[in-house]
Amino acid sequence: MKRKKAERIILKNKISSSHPFSSKLTQEELIKLEKAKKLLLPIKEKYKLTFDELEKLVEEELFFPITILNKKLTVLESVVKYLKEERGVSLGKISALLGRDERNIWHVYNRTKKKYPKRFVVKETGFWIPVDIFSNTKLSALEAIVSYLKEEFSLSYHEIALLLKRDNRTVWTVYQRARKKNGKPK
Repeated sequence: MKRKKAERIILKNKISSSHPFSSKLTQEELIKLEKAKKLLLPIKEKYKLTFDELEKLVEEELFFPITILNKKLTVLESVVKYLKEERGVSLGKISALLGRDERNIWHVYNRTKKKYPKRFVVKETGFWIPVDIFSNTKLSALEAIVSYLKEEFSLSYHEIALLLKRDNRTVWTVYQRARKKNGKPK
């Protein structure tokens, strides 16, 4: 949430250091804005991008916090609900991002609204998962996230099980199945 807020402030206000709201920002937020300014301005200038185009690029890489996962919803249901309700992404765009059929995503979202009608409480976490891990349609959503956590963060099966609120043996089985589907030897 803080990252997105900082990005919007920077991009919407044309990265102006004389912005009228700058007095309302905390010292930490101002430091983050300056860092983002240093990163984004060279990209804007090099590729001759407008601020709207730059904003689109920044928003293209979508992440979700691992804390949204729970026992009531599947991984796919949680991700779809988060993207739709918390990030405001259309179901059509979600289906494109996840590499799934739009009708399937529509059904997943409607089922999710019935199973878990309240909004997510997004807690602070050290694990933000990129949505593009689901683009490999050979893997289920659970297989994709388990593989990502195992291979990118070198987490143990037990640590992954705790994060995903699943049993250790389930995580081990899912990871082995994903490796097999990707053609990786044991």
